Amino acid sequence: MFRYFCSDDNIINNNINVTGGDARHLKTILRAQTGDLISVVTDSSEYRAQIEEINKDDIVCRIIEEIEKNNEAFINITLCQGIPKQTKMETIIQQNVELGVKNFIPLITERTVVKLNEKDREQKKLDRWQKIAKESAKQSKRNIIPNVEGITTVKELVERLKNEDAEIIVPYELEDMRLLKDVLAEPKQNYYIIIGPEGGFDIKEIEMFKEIDSHIVTLGKRILRTETAGVVAATVVMYACDEMK
Repeated sequence: MFRYFCSDDNIINNNINVTGGDARHLKTILRAQTGDLISVVTDSSEYRAQIEEINKDDIVCRIIEEIEKNNEAFINITLCQGIPKQTKMETIIQQNVELGVKNFIPLITERTVVKLNEKDREQKKLDRWQKIAKESAKQSKRNIIPNVEGITTVKELVERLKNEDAEIIVPYELEDMRLLKDVLAEPKQNYYIIIGPEGGFDIKEIEMFKEIDSHIVTLGKRILRTETAGVVAATVVMYACDEMK
């Protein structure tokens, strides 16, 4: 069933107007007809709605019932991802949204190859990544659209995390003693998972993370690609916190 995200204010007199790209998708791709049902997800609730009118610029739906179901995890995971080459970031966001990650921070590191020197180019990337998050949220029946924050440097991230009440997890290929499962012996509410780009983290960056009491961990004997590491780490955290049932 098609999933439409909007604010509570968009529901007026039990009606909702689907507009923009969502309306075009319903009409041209899904071939929606009057009488068809869709899911409407707001800031506070989820509803089942029926299509009443299909117009040129919008689709008018009537709310039928509220759905008592929450597909969101109790814990909050933010994935701080060293920006990889090509379109890997899109795959990373897509898969981690499906898994239940709630927030993304694209990260510029010492070994990041991708250079975003122009604000316009940076914003286009962010807009594209946010669109991927939205589409993946629809597909995986999320109750929220995870947020893709602005591009951040390691130094900026470290300053921010000094004031966060969260477990900070940094998988590092040169760590061979501390296991991720040891960090998760006692589940917490908030987690930051910080993943380096293709070349991994510079040792100076690891030292910066250690200064704020981050957990530098190994994900096992085998070296994982940057697009794999975040999914693996987030999955382990979800499982340890009993969020995979």
